[in-house]
Amino acid sequence: MRLLSKITWLAFLLPLVIACGEMEQPPIISQTPASLVSPPSTITLTGEDPEEVIVFSVSPADFGTEMDVTYILQMDRPGNNFANPVDLGSSTNTTIEVDAVELNGRAISKGIIGGESGPMEFRVRSVPGRTLSALVGEPVSITVATFADAEVLRNLFLVGEATARGWDNNNNNPPLFRDPENEDLYVYTGFFNAGGFKVLEVLGQWQPQYGTNDGSTIAVNPGGGSDPDVFNVPSNGYYTFTFDLSTNTFNLEPLEAETITFTTVGIIGSGTAEGWDASTAMTALQFDGHIWNITATLSDGEMKFRANDAWDVNWGSNTEISGIGTQDGPNIPVSAGTYNIWFNSLDGRYILIEN
Repeated sequence: MRLLSKITWLAFLLPLVIACGEMEQPPIISQTPASLVSPPSTITLTGEDPEEVIVFSVSPADFGTEMDVTYILQMDRPGNNFANPVDLGSSTNTTIEVDAVELNGRAISKGIIGGESGPMEFRVRSVPGRTLSALVGEPVSITVATFADAEVLRNLFLVGEATARGWDNNNNNPPLFRDPENEDLYVYTGFFNAGGFKVLEVLGQWQPQYGTNDGSTIAVNPGGGSDPDVFNVPSNGYYTFTFDLSTNTFNLEPLEAETITFTTVGIIGSGTAEGWDASTAMTALQFDGHIWNITATLSDGEMKFRANDAWDVNWGSNTEISGIGTQDGPNIPVSAGTYNIWFNSLDGRYILIEN
């Protein structure tokens, strides 16, 4: 009886197996990303007309069916594989207008010296109006000739065995905190391993590179010269590193004050994703739990830093891009944009680096 039952089940399943084998597979719908149409070999920016726009034409993306598409023009420095692209402009048609002054500032922030030319990579990101994945077109290299009077603040980053990322020069390296009143003065208070480190100006590039050759003054290789020697940390511990390009001097002093560690630190305010209702959590470095980081899109408004999702410990200041937050200080003004935000809970220093 048991054998007959098994045979009966086999007879029942066999047609289903055969039928399944004969089922037609759904057709694969091909998709084609948008790309730049006849891109120029050089974009020359002069700054003579503050209302000037640069017009880019793109080919339409094909998602295999009709739908609305938003085209976003992105730019990044060559060789970075668009790890940190900037969005220059967007459109729901195949013509994208980019503000020339903004393009100039973005190109300079990506490493082109103001008043000089250099290559940048551009691509088109096509975002569908339905629940489909965005398509990204092939990158195109275009030389951008910049003008020099754009005010771009210099950012500086740590690299070396004494620091959090070791000798990896493109791993979201912690920045030095720029003084809000003196753009040539930088301060970093935190943990260092014994060993050497240097300071870089552009992540992913080894020049401009700062170090010291005599142990007391700053030396730099701006590019094409000889790299300086390292700044030396004598032993593991907390230090304050002061780096002053106005006097070309630096100082590395052991930190004697007690260090307080917080469970969480976050950003909060009208310019943040959660408004004043809740903190958006930052991430502490494993190397040093007092250095906090988040990449966030802000809107025009205000924000503060606070610990442990409560107001008992909070930091604020009145300077926008960088500053020194104090307990119950004023709200920090912020402008719309996407930023890599760093905060130091040891001394309240913060810096916002636009992506």
